[in-house]
Amino acid sequence: MDSISTKYSIGYRIRQAWPWLILAPVLLFCLFPVYWIALTAFRPRDDIFQDPVSLVPGNLTLDNIIYVWFGSENNAPVANFLGTSLIISIVATIGALLLGVSCAYAIGRFRIGGNFLPMWILSFRYVPAIALIVPLWMIGKQLKLLDTYQGLILIYALFSIPLIVWLLLGYVEAAPKEVEEAAYVDGAGHWRTYLYVALPVLAPGIAIAAVFTFIGIWNEYVLAYQLAGNKITTITVYLPRLRTAIALLFGEISAASLLAVIPGIFFAAIMQRFLVRGLAFGGLK
Repeated sequence: MDSISTKYSIGYRIRQAWPWLILAPVLLFCLFPVYWIALTAFRPRDDIFQDPVSLVPGNLTLDNIIYVWFGSENNAPVANFLGTSLIISIVATIGALLLGVSCAYAIGRFRIGGNFLPMWILSFRYVPAIALIVPLWMIGKQLKLLDTYQGLILIYALFSIPLIVWLLLGYVEAAPKEVEEAAYVDGAGHWRTYLYVALPVLAPGIAIAAVFTFIGIWNEYVLAYQLAGNKITTITVYLPRLRTAIALLFGEISAASLLAVIPGIFFAAIMQRFLVRGLAFGGLK
């Protein structure tokens, strides 16, 4: 009886609820910008600039979504730029994973480069992208890769390899070696063991690396703006161009931003099963 009363006492309920009391304001703070973008995307122009500002949805319309989806005389349809970003992000992510996963496996299993190589690879993440614009622009001009799919995909893939290596190193080191050793005993070579034994074990970690890489490439602006932007324009470069001679199109920008968020959410949802396994595996490690 005492245990039951203790379980349902006020102090017990407070101890159970205090994490949510702390997380609720943080969650509200993080989700409010998303709510505001969604609200602005479906609001008429007059309601966007009303005074005082209303946080409750009133008159809703699809005009902003229709405007950015089909375009106008001053602004091209957003679907073209979403497609461009999607192609670049997917191909660059696949290319970065092919190189990054192999590199992480070689370092984690065979200690190639000792302790120096992992830190050297990570050092590439310390350099801000804006500091490399001039040399990358000169190299791209010489190789005729400026404002091309190939140029952006190559740069994004190379810039993503350090992140993938460092995300996967822990998974490679924590994965059991016995299964791979058994494959060697059965006559499998390094590549066969890597493809058919190691990669399935590392699949949760690869999923996490793929999500972070895809979202990072999808949201990148500086390189896409400086090294492309005319023939090849990503969604991040397109958004600031939504303007007229009078003012920014806040409703239309919010609508395009809302559409731009969907691919990242969809990709993360597809990888959710692997993400849960990967996070659990990382926690056990």
